[in-house]
Amino acid sequence: MQRQAAVSQLMADPGYLLSRVGATVRAGFHEMLARWGLRPQQYMILLILDGGGGVSQQELCAAAGIDSGNMVELLDGLEALEYAARAPDARDRRRHVVTITRRGRSALARLRPATEEYTNGFLSPLTERERQQLTRSLGKLYTATSEGSGLGRGAAGG
Repeated sequence: MQRQAAVSQLMADPGYLLSRVGATVRAGFHEMLARWGLRPQQYMILLILDGGGGVSQQELCAAAGIDSGNMVELLDGLEALEYAARAPDARDRRRHVVTITRRGRSALARLRPATEEYTNGFLSPLTERERQQLTRSLGKLYTATSEGSGLGRGAAGG
């Protein structure tokens, strides 16, 4: 009986539920991207790069919230897959400009529906209205964190 009471208490604890759902979703997302040879941060980098022309490595670090040491490793992996390329900036040879390659755009075109399918899978118990409310609520919580405080003001329901 004590076990049942403990389980009931945990099922009423939003922090616990968010941590367990988050861990499960994270593991599945990592697994899904690993089939493409990517890590979640590399997927984010491809999305940022797809937004326009080249971007300096420093600007990419700022946009993605990734420190320069980790960015080098992530970009090395994207270059090995031929999804991104780095080249010296024509205006300032001390800087490197990062661009998405044709192969990277092609991979991203296949990745977007794969991530959408993954997301739809774990959200399947929810109605469309519940999904929208969950997204707004999570966005509001995320922008209240130190990581998300500079992002999405107004866009996430804040």
